[in-house]
Amino acid sequence: LTEHGQQCPYVRPERREIQLIKRLQQFVPDALPVVRKASWHCRQCHHDYYGEQYCTHCQTGGFSIPRTTQEEICEF
Repeated sequence: LTEHGQQCPYVRPERREIQLIKRLQQFVPDALPVVRKASWHCRQCHHDYYGEQYCTHCQTGGFSIPRTTQEEICEF
């Protein structure tokens, strides 16, 4: 996990990613899930940040959406 992922209580990779990781681990036993890095907007505290989906203000990623999605919502 990356820097903030160490503080995260859980990581929930997508089902497709889990299957891919298991196949990859047959050849590379130490393979780990990829953490998506992007620009995020936390809907709970309205904090904008970049990195993995984990708001350091709220200490969760559950309320965060990709920033491009937030910008699209504001345009309507």
